[in-house]
Formats: sequence, structure tokens, C-alpha cells
Amino acid sequence: MQIIIKLNITLILCSLFSLVNAETDTLRLAITTTTENSGLIHVLNPVFEQEHNVKINTISVGSGQALRLGEQGDIDVLLTHAPEDEKQFVKSGYGLERYPVMHNDFILIGPSDDPANTQAATSIFQAFNNIYNTKNQFISRSDDSGTHKKEIVLWRDNDIDSDPSWYIRAGVGMGAVLLLANEQQAYTLTDRGTYLAFKDKIDLAVQYQGDSILYNPYHVIVVNPDRHPYINSVLAQKYISFLTGEKAQKIINDFRVGNKQLFFAENTNTDSDTERQDTKNEQKSFFLDAAISSINLIIAFDKTLFYVVWTSLYVSLIAVLIATLISLPLGVLVALNNFKGKNFLQTCLNTLMALPTVVVGLLLYGLLNRQGLLGDMALLYTPLAVIIGQCALIIPVIWNLTIAAVNSADPRLAMTCSSLGASHLQRSLIYMSEVRFALIAAVVTGFGRAIGEVGIAMMLGGNIDGYTRTMTTAIALETSKGDFEFALALGFMLLFVAFIINTVLQQFQTKIR
Repeated sequence: MQIIIKLNITLILCSLFSLVNAETDTLRLAITTTTENSGLIHVLNPVFEQEHNVKINTISVGSGQALRLGEQGDIDVLLTHAPEDEKQFVKSGYGLERYPVMHNDFILIGPSDDPANTQAATSIFQAFNNIYNTKNQFISRSDDSGTHKKEIVLWRDNDIDSDPSWYIRAGVGMGAVLLLANEQQAYTLTDRGTYLAFKDKIDLAVQYQGDSILYNPYHVIVVNPDRHPYINSVLAQKYISFLTGEKAQKIINDFRVGNKQLFFAENTNTDSDTERQDTKNEQKSFFLDAAISSINLIIAFDKTLFYVVWTSLYVSLIAVLIATLISLPLGVLVALNNFKGKNFLQTCLNTLMALPTVVVGLLLYGLLNRQGLLGDMALLYTPLAVIIGQCALIIPVIWNLTIAAVNSADPRLAMTCSSLGASHLQRSLIYMSEVRFALIAAVVTGFGRAIGEVGIAMMLGGNIDGYTRTMTTAIALETSKGDFEFALALGFMLLFVAFIINTVLQQFQTKIR
């Protein structure tokens, strides 16, 4: 038992050591979902990474959450579009100077027939008032993002009726809101860049635009190293110099989707293009076309796709290894001994087996963030954080199934061990050998639970591209971005892994019988 405990400690320490070394030249960046969904950040960041031989771990959240991450010191630099909150962030000493990077504008979009007659409005405030008076459905991001903050300003004078029959609080990113509004044929406020990126995927049209209040500036801010000494402020300043420099500004201006400019580098005049999209998309076999495209991605061994698959397998396998080394000995120990509180312990284990993953993620987030008990270890938004979360999730599963497996052993085995004078260790090994197929089935079950969860990986890993993005979190993200082909390819891969897991489990169960 002591050997197993020492092995566990050594494994965890080695993981921590390798993680610290891996993050030596890493910049932690928080961006808005609008920047993520448009695809701009995936063009900008590789240029900086190649120039400086570093890695950028990008966390995509709403502006409000990005600022909170900065306050906690969980990131080094942030790119947001919530001017008033950014000013307060700097004024409170959490961040250094704000640097303008780019801008676009907000637009009101809705059904092509414009049932609320918003096109006839003389101001954006009147357009919103028309929606309010006609009670046409409106989708709000309701996620404390820059877009949500702007929407609140626009509703301020209209005394919103919180009736959910027409006002929907989605609580998701911009891309997901556009897809939801499209399905519901509802109105919503969006930044122009994300709308243009999704234009070919939705049937909604621009209904109102052009007011000066709809101006949407983006700023980059370094988190104050005086408050959080571990902030990589040197690399963050280099990133700011890059974003505000000539090369990045040209990339921003040149970035287009469907020959439409999505963002404008600072001090660049906005495009005069104000055309309205009133035509419906061409009908097509959506699922069939997406399925064919996803299969082509798999056959072509798409690098991005298989890196996500590898990350999922890597994180889940390490979590299962650690959980197995802890759970199997404890399960055998509990099963072979009677002690006070045993029934209570088993009741707790049964309860933990059904514990939702988001609850595990929430509790561990409180421990691992910079303000938490283990904040000094800088584990949040790393693969190790996901591994810890998955261990917490599956240890009760493997532990409980191990107890059940040992209890199901032939009752005569206990008498045999006693007659032979077997020590406790020998007795444990004999039982483990006897029920080995059931124990392997328990481990396989734990692996299936780990690789299929999404809440822990999203909350503790941050869904960072090329670092902590797993199959489940990538499916959620790509679906919200409208990239159904990539999400479907990942779904097929996850189904394939699940099929392998269940095949192995069935084989062991057959051997047991």
C-alpha cells in the first residue's frame, strides 16, 4: 500500500513539474467570443507565436468574464469590447493602460419580413421600442459580455417586461445566439464581424445599423503585475506591441469572410457597405453534406481534429491511471474489512457516482482559481486541472465498482485465505486476481465517464485551442460557431472511442460469466 501511495505522489509531482516547464514561454490570453467566432484570432496569434517562439493559450469568454479573470490573475492579457468596464478595471488597479486595437459596430438583425417594423425606426432606441411594443421574440446573450452590456444600455429607457414568452435570456456566446435566433426567427443584437462570419449559415437580415452608439471598439490590456507577480507581463507587452503594430493592423484590415471586412484597425474608417441581406439561403441537404464533409476530415487526418482527439485521450488516460491507483486499493480495503461508518461511506460513494460534472467543476474551480486555496499553484486552465477534475469524478465510480466486484467473489475464497494464513496484503492480491475481469470493467467504465464529460473540461480547462480543448468541449464550441462539419467529425470520433470502450467492457463481462 505504501508503494502505491508513493507512486501516486511521484506521478502527480512529475505532472506538475512538466506542466510548469511547459508554461515557461506561454502567454495566457482572454478574448471575447466575437473575436473567436469570427476566426480573426486564429489568424493573428500564429504570427506572434512564430515570431517569438512562444505559445498563446487563448480562453474565449464574454468581456465581463474576461475582466474577472484578469482581476483574479488567471490570465496575462485580455482583448475585450466593454469600454466602461475596461476603464474601471484599469482605474481599480487590476490592469495597466488600455490600448485600442480595432473596431466594428453593433447591428440589429431579425427575420427578413421584419414583423416589428424596425427598419422604419429613426434610431436604434426606437427600433428596440418597436420590438418591445409588438412583443416579437428577442434573443439576449445575457452573459455579461460586451454585446450584452450594450444591449442593456439600449433597453434602459424601455422598461423591459421580463416575460420569457418574447424575451429569451440565452446565456451563451454570440455564435450560439445567432444560431438560436435563426431557429426561432427572432431579433438579436450582434457585432457586425460575427454576423458576417455567420451570414451564409443563417436566414436573418440586418434590420437596423448606423447609430453612433453602436460603435464597438476593442482594447487590449495587460493585467497589473503589481497585484499578481506571476503575470507574464514582459510577453504580454510584446503581444500588445504586436497587436498595435503595423503588421497586425494590416492583418486585421485584410481579414475577410465572404469578401466582407469584419474588423477595422484603429484609426481606419469604417466600411460604407450597408447592404441588407433579405434573401433566403439556398436549400440543401444540411446533415448529409455535413456528414460527408466530416468524414472527409477524418479520412484526411485533419491535424486540428486529431490533436483534439489526442488531447482527450491523453488527459482521460492519465486521469484513469491515477484514479485506478487510488480507487482499487481503497475498494479492496473497504470490501474486505468491517468498520464503523462503512455503510455511510458506501452511501456517499453511491451519491458521488451520480454527481453532475458541472458541480465537480464548480467546486474545484473555487479551489484552483487564483483566489482559491490552491491558487498559488497556477493550475486553472491547464491539462492538469482537467486531470484533477476527472480524477475527482471517476474515483467514486471505480472505487464503488471495485467494492461491488470484491463482494461478488466466491464466499469460499475467504475461508481459503484464512486456512492458508494469508496476510492482509496477500488476501487483497488473491481477491484482486479472482475478480480481475470485473476490476478491469470498472476501470473501463471510469474511462468512459471521463472522456465523455464536458462540464469539468470546460470550467477547469478553459477550452484552450491546442492545449486543453477536448472532444466534448470542441463539439460544444464548434456547434456554437456554426462549424457543424468539424463538430460532427469529432462526434464520430467520440462515438468510435465509446464503441471501443463498450466492446472491451462487453468482452470482460462475457469472460466473467
